Amino acid sequence: MIAARQLPPGVRGALSVLLICGVAALSTAADVRSLLSPGVVSKGHDEFAGNCDACHLVFDGVPDSKCLKCHEAIASRVGAGEGFHAKHAAEACASCHPDHRGYDFAGTTPEALRAFDHADTGFPLRGGHSTQKCDECHGVTTLEKLGEGCATCHADPHSSALGLDCVACHTDTAWSAQLKTLADHVTPTDGGHAGKDCEDCHTHGENLEALVPCSSCHEDAHDGTASGCQQCHEVAGFKPAKFDHGPCTCAFPGKHQTVACLECHPSYDFSDTPTNCASCHVKDRTHDDLGECARCHTATSWKDGEFDHNRQSKFRIEGAHESVSCTQCHQTPNVFKGAPSQCAGCHQEAGNTAHGDFGGCEKCHVVAAFDPSNFDHATTGFALTGRHIDATCQSCHAEKVKGYPQ
Repeated sequence: MIAARQLPPGVRGALSVLLICGVAALSTAADVRSLLSPGVVSKGHDEFAGNCDACHLVFDGVPDSKCLKCHEAIASRVGAGEGFHAKHAAEACASCHPDHRGYDFAGTTPEALRAFDHADTGFPLRGGHSTQKCDECHGVTTLEKLGEGCATCHADPHSSALGLDCVACHTDTAWSAQLKTLADHVTPTDGGHAGKDCEDCHTHGENLEALVPCSSCHEDAHDGTASGCQQCHEVAGFKPAKFDHGPCTCAFPGKHQTVACLECHPSYDFSDTPTNCASCHVKDRTHDDLGECARCHTATSWKDGEFDHNRQSKFRIEGAHESVSCTQCHQTPNVFKGAPSQCAGCHQEAGNTAHGDFGGCEKCHVVAAFDPSNFDHATTGFALTGRHIDATCQSCHAEKVKGYPQ
């Protein structure tokens, strides 16, 4: 390297001037940039005035990453693929939102505003919203908070009594045009519901589903029965209850149709109600336990039922027994079990009186009739032949002799 003192005097002077100018340039870089600025930044970027590096890259313009670094809410929605800016993520931010256009510049070019379709935000401008200027909505609150609901801009005339979901009843076409009127209610609004105000049923936004169960408003008086109230009750009035037993297995005729519900469903227990008589009528039984009541009684009449002795017992009723009353065989009041099934159980005393003990009645008699006897005399070793065939027992056995008939 050539030492500076070896240079000619003129050259050394020129270098000195350049060195002084270079130092001066470094000390006034900010002023130079200000001189090169294309214009005043908007008031939203005022804090970055003179700090070009905050938004610009040297020789590379304004990258989107610089914008999104500050505008975090929009960056978050773009990253999630949500909202208007996500749909236009391929376009540079500065193409619609340049700067250096004056302190009062709104931040969006008129061309971009004219081409802007608000429906791309997911909120088309209809009805009352279609005539609004941008600032009338976007000057009220920040952009991200506009998605929190109507109450951001509109005062709630219901004082939150119906909740914050305004679109449950209103449209953006006209605030006074209700989506749900009384006529639209799936739940009837007549009878006991007539005259109710919205707040009576929809306090704090409750019960806005398409179909609301009665239990949402009415206390359950039936201890949690699974069936809906409408199965037995009507909106016109909860009482009297009207339940059609016809389709179910407990469809009983006669007096069962007029008995009070709680007679069969004590404590409002409507689940697993038994359908056999004994479950309800044990207290009404006046005799020993013979099993299911339907063996002798019918659901139509408690007194007119008949017991089928031939089918439901081991003792057939035939012959002379067909005209005998129940109590003649079942003499102990209200006790039917244990009645004798042999003739002697009922007829021994009568037989002893008539002819003494001759053994089992069936040796001489049949159930069809006690008289005449069908005793086979040949079993005694003395067959009746000839004139003896027509002889009566008494012609030979004038007196009662033990072991022989009269």
